[in-house]
Amino acid sequence: MNIAIAPCCWGVYWPTGNDLGWTDYLDRIVAAGYRHTELGPYGYFPTDPQVLSHELDRRGLSVVAAAHVHTLADADTAAALADRTHQICALLSAIGGTHFILMDESEFYPKDRMGVVDESGWRTVVELTMLSAGIAREHGLQFSFHPHVGTCVEHENQIERLLAETDPALVGLCLDTGHHAYWKADPKSFFLRHQSRINSIHLKNVDGAFREKVLAENIHCDRAFEDGIMTDLDRGVVDIADFMATLLAHGYDGPLVIEQDLAPKHPETPEAIAARNYAFVSSLLQGRAGR
Repeated sequence: MNIAIAPCCWGVYWPTGNDLGWTDYLDRIVAAGYRHTELGPYGYFPTDPQVLSHELDRRGLSVVAAAHVHTLADADTAAALADRTHQICALLSAIGGTHFILMDESEFYPKDRMGVVDESGWRTVVELTMLSAGIAREHGLQFSFHPHVGTCVEHENQIERLLAETDPALVGLCLDTGHHAYWKADPKSFFLRHQSRINSIHLKNVDGAFREKVLAENIHCDRAFEDGIMTDLDRGVVDIADFMATLLAHGYDGPLVIEQDLAPKHPETPEAIAARNYAFVSSLLQGRAGR
């Protein structure tokens, strides 16, 4: 099991306009101990596989996956999704990545109706998911759907409906422990029920006291994330050590990506947080191959 990280840990959510350049990102994750990464938003890294491979190789890095965010309930964007999926998967395949991860775009929804879709919108989500999954398969990649707070696939019943209505031979699931625990769901129990579909993991944790306030006061998810509801892996309500032991006991061997969304009020630097999270997860895998 390889420990990876993602550019979102430095607040990289867009291809351009970021404070941290892509070569600096690579240097910083190496300094923090990582040898594996996700690609950021398409265009943050070079899209020429030779250029990107050279920079990865000379740092001893490899790419495990790429995540893409799309307005999945908008039927008019099917062609754009197909084109972008082909572009990302072609790059990912050329540089040795294995998983294409898709999630819904929370910015698509009005702030007072986050994740609300009608039945037609839901059918579109299923259809576009299957479209993208089929393209990933054409490129020889595994496909993972990533549930996300603030979208139409965030609660367990929505996730399970999506799994039931998509082809298990094509559509796997990226289980994000933080997004799952945001609503007080148990990622370990969910993994045990659906491990045959879970082919990638994003490790996050949730500040339990702040979660209580968020849910009790109906604080908007945008503010919750900005104010740091996602906390360090060893400090939240998810027992990451127990969760990791469960993964190991059941032979999970897919990507394991540490993600701690950058909160402006966090007192430490992204580099310090990344290094501590790596040391924590690495300690849980001591004696295991593939770190």
